[in-house]
Amino acid sequence: MRKLTVLFLWIVLVLPAQAQETRVSTGLSYLRIGTNASASAMGDAQVASSHDAFSTYWNPAGLAAATTNSVAASHRIWVLDTRMYDLAARFQAGEKGGIGLFVTAADNGDFEEREQPTPEPDGFFGAQFLSVGASYGRSFGPVRAGVTAKFLSERIFESSSNGYAFDAGVQAGLLDEKIRLGAAVQNIGKMSELANVATPLPRTVRGGLSLSPLSILAEEDASSVLDLSVAAEVSHLLEEERTQLHLGVSAEVVEMVRVRAGYITNDSLRDLTFGGGLHVSTFVFDYAFLPFEDGFGGPGHVLTLLYNW
Repeated sequence: MRKLTVLFLWIVLVLPAQAQETRVSTGLSYLRIGTNASASAMGDAQVASSHDAFSTYWNPAGLAAATTNSVAASHRIWVLDTRMYDLAARFQAGEKGGIGLFVTAADNGDFEEREQPTPEPDGFFGAQFLSVGASYGRSFGPVRAGVTAKFLSERIFESSSNGYAFDAGVQAGLLDEKIRLGAAVQNIGKMSELANVATPLPRTVRGGLSLSPLSILAEEDASSVLDLSVAAEVSHLLEEERTQLHLGVSAEVVEMVRVRAGYITNDSLRDLTFGGGLHVSTFVFDYAFLPFEDGFGGPGHVLTLLYNW
C-alpha cells in the first residue's frame, strides 16, 4: 500500500499538464513529449515534415526523406525540474531507405516520501525512465513508410518495470515536396507490472500536413533569401480520449537563421510555443521556449544540436 500511495502521488505531481484531466491513467507521459527544439517551437506539428535523426520519434517514414546522415542530441527541461536527454542518429540504408537509432532518458530528481502530512519527510525517492530503439524508413515513389521498435524501462521508488512498444508511420511528398502529408501511430505495446499495476502506454495517433507557400531566391545565384513553411496536425491520445490541434510556422532567412512559433489546443500545460535556430555549415542549433500556464513553475526549455554529413 505504501508503494502504491507513493506511485499515485508521483503521477499526480509529475503529470501536472494533465492534472485537471480525470482520465489520466499513464505514468509514461514523457513518451509523448516532443524530443527536439524545432518541433517543440512549432507546437509539435512534425508528423508530415520530420526528415532527420528525430524522425525516430515523430514518424519513422521521415528517415527515408532525409538527404544526409545526421546525429543529434537534445536536452529538455520540463516541469518540476524534470530533465530529459535524447540521442538520435540517422544513416542511409541503400538508395531508398534510412535507419535510425535513439535513446531517451528521463530523470525526475528527488521527491519527498510521506506516509502522513508531517513537517519532515520520511525520505526521498526518484523516478527514472529509459527508451532505447531502432527505426527503419523506406521510399516507394512519392510515398514513404517506416516502423520503430523500442525497449522501455521505468523505475519509481523501489519498483521497476520493463516493456516494449512499436510506432509506424507514412509520409507522402507532393509538388516536389512543397506539400507533405504524414500520419503515425505511436506507443503500441505493453509494460510489465509496476507495484502490482501495469503502466498503460500513452498510445497516440497523429496526422497532418506541411506546406512551403513562399520561397524568395537571390537574383545573383538563386540562393534562398526566405523560405516559409507552415504545418497543421491533429493528435488523439487514446487512453485519455483527448484530441489536440497543433499549428506551426517556420521562417528560414538566408539559409542560416530560423524563427519559429506554434500553438497547441486542449493542453492544460501550454498553448503558445516559440523558438529559433542557427544553421552553420553542417551544424544546426535549435532552441524552444515554452511558456507554461500559471502554477506549473515554467517556462520550459528545449535545446538541440544536430550534425549533418
